Amino acid sequence: MVERGPNRKTSRLRDARANRRSWDQDSDEYQKEHGGLLGGHRAMAWGLWRIPEEQLKVLGTVRGKRVLELGCGAAQWSIALRKRRSQPVGLDNSFRQLIHAKGLIRSARCRLPLVQAAAESLPFRDAHFDIAFCDYGAMSFADPALTVPEVARVLRPGGLFAFSTTTPFLSVCWPDGAAEVTTTLHGRYFGMRRQVWSADNTVDYQLPYGEWIRLFRSNGLAVEDLVEIQPPPRSRTSFPGRPLSWARRWPAEMIWSVRKE
Repeated sequence: MVERGPNRKTSRLRDARANRRSWDQDSDEYQKEHGGLLGGHRAMAWGLWRIPEEQLKVLGTVRGKRVLELGCGAAQWSIALRKRRSQPVGLDNSFRQLIHAKGLIRSARCRLPLVQAAAESLPFRDAHFDIAFCDYGAMSFADPALTVPEVARVLRPGGLFAFSTTTPFLSVCWPDGAAEVTTTLHGRYFGMRRQVWSADNTVDYQLPYGEWIRLFRSNGLAVEDLVEIQPPPRSRTSFPGRPLSWARRWPAEMIWSVRKE
């Protein structure tokens, strides 16, 4: 079900609590099922098909830069960035996800601060970070009308904001209750924003492309790139519901890169 129109602050806070409960409940199983895909040599890679950052070059040079990962999960990305001499901070709404992150940080023998907070209200001072990024994570589960202004606030002038999430194509072709995406349009494109999944009452957010651009511009963020990911032939993922045949024909994932003016 896609709900349209502006959401009140109480509704947004309720969404954050619902998503936190779901992630705290499912985190152990999630890391057991997907941790191998998200870590190791695939840690610095984008999306469900794990396209390497070395190939896409979304973040650019990270050495010495202050980096905020929004929705860090078990912090596989941030750990890899720390090894490349950046100064990452991992933020996640789920306490249980951060427990997994602490375990991996100990195993990696690195220093990496973790913060439990919702991306809709970031507990950082203005103009603090050089880069903010998210590989799915918070930008899939938090209201962009709140998260984008917050990210713009904590970025320094010239700072980069990059994030991956599903595309509007995938959203309108995946009906509530279905096990996987279809080749038929089920939802409305215009007015999409808040999607509540009846199976677990979690909430996702999505916008039409034009609304994304207007949201960025209204918060002083200039669009530099939009990568629509096409996975290579014979790609594999541990995430169900998105057949390779579908993702090879239509974009299932996208990466926005915007910069604070």
